[in-house]
Amino acid sequence: MRFDPLADRAEHTTTPAGSDGAGSRRVPWLGLRLSIGFIAIILLVDVAAGTHAILIGFLALAPLFAAAVETPRRTAAVSATATTAAVAAGLPSGMLGSLDHLLRVAVVITVSLMAVYVARARTRREERLGRMVEIVRVTQAAILREPPRRAAGVELAARYVSAYEEAGVGGDLYEVVADPDRLRIIIGDVCGKGLAAVRLASAVMGAFRQSAIVRPDLAQVARDLDQFVAREPMPAKGSTFVTAVLVELRGDEIRTVNCGHPAPILRHRSGELEELEMSSPDRPLGLGGPRTLESVSRWNAGDRLLLLTDGLLEARDGQRRFFPLHALRACLAEPSVDDCLDAVWDAVHRHVGGEPHDDIALLLVERQPVVR
Repeated sequence: MRFDPLADRAEHTTTPAGSDGAGSRRVPWLGLRLSIGFIAIILLVDVAAGTHAILIGFLALAPLFAAAVETPRRTAAVSATATTAAVAAGLPSGMLGSLDHLLRVAVVITVSLMAVYVARARTRREERLGRMVEIVRVTQAAILREPPRRAAGVELAARYVSAYEEAGVGGDLYEVVADPDRLRIIIGDVCGKGLAAVRLASAVMGAFRQSAIVRPDLAQVARDLDQFVAREPMPAKGSTFVTAVLVELRGDEIRTVNCGHPAPILRHRSGELEELEMSSPDRPLGLGGPRTLESVSRWNAGDRLLLLTDGLLEARDGQRRFFPLHALRACLAEPSVDDCLDAVWDAVHRHVGGEPHDDIALLLVERQPVVR
């Protein structure tokens, strides 16, 4: 099964609990049933204990609970039930119509009206959030384009997980430019968060697509991107730069230019993991300076190359321990590239004990056998 974090997030956040959507299918009418059950318990306790309608005020809690999880219509139904129960509670004790009884009923009615208003405001916010998530899904497809499944003798798969629950995109980026005999890839991380980081990430990917087509070597592509990022407006606080790794795959060669980014990890068919580190990684894009030459490595058919962002390496568990790289050995041994990335995500999720606290971008490439 292919993991789609954005679709999973949308499923759990865009439908108000208790509505007629996915939430109601999972636990139908949960809030309504619990609220009515609470009202019944209060009435039974009141009658059994002979408290003379002292517990009537607690009936106002039922509409408040319904407002937190139910639709306005069902909250109104709970409110009507609570009001009716408050009036009826005065019958066994003979307090019906007394000043004390009327005041307690008035409290229940007032809280019920507030609960209906709260439910209406909550559902409207959830509907707006649902529309925003749908817009984000379209934005993700436009900014982080799905890489080709196969190109230049390799098979590819990519994943992206945003640290923001309301968003599907962030400051991490990846892009693939394919020619018949070579494949050029960038994966990077924009310094900063929020919409400014998203805009810069989108601009860098567009600049990479243009430069990667026409430039003969990766070092020149890196220089183009460096100049492009340096021209971007600087935020009021801090600086603008992008850490990135540029990769060119041609036959059995892996050419890389590392601009202050975590090194790609090469998994050989034997199971051995190798970090493609350069002797002197270059500075991030946007900080200027001369660019180093390409680093050249070799790989064979069946080898897999994992490009990642620092969100994976810096994922911490409850004891503040970083994600162990040796855990990738088993993950990258799965039958397909999609299964490998699913396994990586599962390992990160288990290590963190929940959602990651930083954006994570992953791109996995497997060299295919040459067909003659």
